[in-house]
Amino acid sequence: MVKINILPPKIQVSAPQYTWEWNADTDQIHLYDKNQHLIFHAQHKPLPVTSPARLDFSHPSYEIQDAQVRITYRGQNPASSLTVAWSFHSDFISLEPLLLTLPAKTELVSIIYFPIMEGNSYKPSMYSHYAVVPGLCMSTNISPIVDLHSRINTTAVLGSGAMRGPGLTQQWGLPAHYFCTFNTADHWNSIGAKSLQSEAACWGLAELPQGDFRLEIREIGISPILNLRGDLWKHTSDTLGFHFLITFGENYHEAIRSYYQILQRENIIAPKKKQLSPKKKDILFAPQYNTWGFESAKALPPEHLTEDFVRDVFGKLQHSGMQAKTFVIDDKWEGTYGELKHDHERFPHFEDLLKYIRAQGYNIGLWAAFLRCQDPATLGLDESHLLQTHEGKPLWLDHQSSRYGIFDMTQPKVQAVLRQRAREFIRRYQPDLIKFDFGYELPSLDVAAPQDMTFAGERLLQKGLEVIVGAMKEENPDLVIMYYGLSPLLIDYYDLHSPDDLVYCIGDYDLETNRRIFFSSLCGELGMPTYSSSGYDWDSALDIWFDAVASGSLGSLHCFDGDENGETLSAMHIAKFNGINSLVRKEAFFTTKPVHAKWQGGLRAGFAPSWERIENGKTVMLALRTYGFDGKAVSNRYKDVIQSNIMLIVAALDDEEIGESSHIGIVPFADGDCTIKNSHKSATIIEHHLNGTESVSHLTFTDRMFLNLQQNQTLEWVEIIFEKE
Repeated sequence: MVKINILPPKIQVSAPQYTWEWNADTDQIHLYDKNQHLIFHAQHKPLPVTSPARLDFSHPSYEIQDAQVRITYRGQNPASSLTVAWSFHSDFISLEPLLLTLPAKTELVSIIYFPIMEGNSYKPSMYSHYAVVPGLCMSTNISPIVDLHSRINTTAVLGSGAMRGPGLTQQWGLPAHYFCTFNTADHWNSIGAKSLQSEAACWGLAELPQGDFRLEIREIGISPILNLRGDLWKHTSDTLGFHFLITFGENYHEAIRSYYQILQRENIIAPKKKQLSPKKKDILFAPQYNTWGFESAKALPPEHLTEDFVRDVFGKLQHSGMQAKTFVIDDKWEGTYGELKHDHERFPHFEDLLKYIRAQGYNIGLWAAFLRCQDPATLGLDESHLLQTHEGKPLWLDHQSSRYGIFDMTQPKVQAVLRQRAREFIRRYQPDLIKFDFGYELPSLDVAAPQDMTFAGERLLQKGLEVIVGAMKEENPDLVIMYYGLSPLLIDYYDLHSPDDLVYCIGDYDLETNRRIFFSSLCGELGMPTYSSSGYDWDSALDIWFDAVASGSLGSLHCFDGDENGETLSAMHIAKFNGINSLVRKEAFFTTKPVHAKWQGGLRAGFAPSWERIENGKTVMLALRTYGFDGKAVSNRYKDVIQSNIMLIVAALDDEEIGESSHIGIVPFADGDCTIKNSHKSATIIEHHLNGTESVSHLTFTDRMFLNLQQNQTLEWVEIIFEKE
C-alpha cells in the first residue's frame, strides 16, 4: 500500500518498506527504511552537462498522478526543461528515465545525479555512510564496502568497460549494473548506535542505458553518472538518464537479492525460461581444470603456448588424481585474435588433441576474447569495421605482446561475418564450455564508439553477446558460457559466473575469493552458479573450494610443478578437491545465505565464514567454519541439525533437507566429532579415500548419530546412507 501525503513544502510517500520525502523549498530528498532510519539524503535536481554551455534550471514544480511524483525544472532558456519521475510501489521505487528538452545545437555530455553545485563545478551530494560498489578494486586493498567518511576520491565503473576506464583498476563482477547504500546513526559510536543503523537500499538498472554507467565517490558523497559524450559523437540518446529500481533489505546482500527477485517478478528478466538439458547441467557443474595456472607459473609468453605444452599439462592433471571433468585451454591457442582459429604452427594437431582429451572422458573448455580483432583483413573486413575514435581512426589496444582493435558489433557486415565464424568455431572445435574473456575492456564513450549509436555505452556488450553467443548457442544449445559479470540484465547470455583472475591478490587469494563469492552467490537467484576458479598457490586452495561449493562448482588453475611459494600439491589437496566435488549440488536455481557475515568495517565487511544453501525452501547444504576470519570462534546456528567442533561441509545428496535426507555426504577438514540429527534410525557409513579405497561401517541411533571424523591425507569424503525402518 502506497500513501502520498502533501505536507507543504514536503511531499511524503509511505510504503511498507520505506518512506520517501522531497522538500520543494530545499529541493532535497530523504529516503528512510521501514523503521524510519535514514538511508540517504541528497540534493535532487540532476545536472545535464551540456556543450557548448551549461544550462541552468529554475525552482521546481510538481504534479502527482496515481503513485507517481513528477518534478519539473524549467530552464532559463524557454526551450529547455527537465522532468524527474518517481514511481512508487509497495516494496520498491522506480526512478524513471528523464524527460529532457534542450535548445537547438546543444549537445549532452553526461547526466550527473544528486550533485551540489559550487559555481561551475559540482560535488556528489548523495550522503549515506556506506556505499557498496561491486568490483571496485581488483585486489583486497580497497573493500567494495566503502566507508564514505574515509573520503576516497575515485570514479568507479559499474558497467561493461573498466580496464582502461577512470578511477581504480577494476575487473571482477563487471558489469554489475547496481550499487547499494546504507547508513549509520549520526553518532555511530554512541551507546546503542547499531540499533539505529538503517537497512540497505540497492540501486539497480531496469534497462541498459545508451551510455557508460559510473559512480563518482567524492567528499563523503556519491553520484551516479551516465556518460554520453554527445559533444564527441553528435548523437542524441533515445532515452536519457537511468531507469533505476530501488529495492530494500535488512542488509545489502538482501537488498541485492530483492533487486534480482523484483526484476523477475516484474517480467523485466525471465531466467527461468532458460532451458537446461541434463547434458548442459552436467557441464555447468563439472569441476574444471584450466591451463592458465601453468602458463603463469612457467612465465610463459602467450605466443609460446604449444601443443606439447598443453599435452604435458593434461598428462599431469590425469596423473595427479584430481577428478576434474572439464579441461580448459586458456589464452593463447588462437593464431590471431578475431579469427577463432587455432595457430597451425604451435598446434599442428589441435583438433586431434581435443579429440584425445574428449576420449579420456573430459569436456572441452576454450578461452576466447571474442570482441578482439588483430587483423580485420583475415575476415574480409577492414579498419572501418572496428570501434572508432572521435577523430575517425580505429582504436588500437595493446595487451602483452598483442595489438588489436575491438569489433564494431553494430555493423551488419561485422555481425554477419562473426555469426558465421562463431558457428564454424562451434562446429569445428565442439567446445562444451567457453571462458568468455575481456568483455570488460570495451572502451568508454570518451575513447571510442560504434557506428550505430543506438547500441552505445552499456548496450554495446549486449549487442556483442547477442551476435556471438546467440550464434554459438544456436549451433549448440548445451554450450555453457562462463563470464565475470554480476549484471542480471545479461542473464540470457551467461550460464556460469567466474570470480575472475586473482592475480592482484597475492597473499589474499582465499579472502578475495570469499568476498567475490559473497556477491556472486546471489546469482543463484538467477539460475547462474559460481565456479570457484582458484588462486595461484596451493595454500589457499582448500578454503577457496570450501567457500565455493554452496554456490556452484569447483575449479583449479594450480601448477602441479610448484607455486609461487615453491610448494607443490599434497594428497590432501587432491582428496579434498575430489571429496568436495562429490557434494556439489546439481540445481541451477538456489539461494545461498552467508552465515556470520560482517557488514561493516574495512577489513571484515563482505566476508562470510560459513554458508547455507537452500533449494525449494529446504536447507540442503551447510559449509561451516568454527572460526571467523578474525580468528574469533563463531556460534553454531544449526545445532538442531548438526553439531561439530571442526570445519566441515555437509550436504544432502537427494532433494530433502539434511535432517530428513536418506543420503548425505560430509567433508571434514580436521579431526573431531560430529553429531547429526536425522529422522532415520540406522545408517551405513562409507569413507571414500584416494585411489578408490573404501571403509564401511554401520551405526544405529535414536535421534542423533555420532561420528568421530579422523582426517588424514587420503580421506575424500564420508558418505552416509540412512536405512528405512
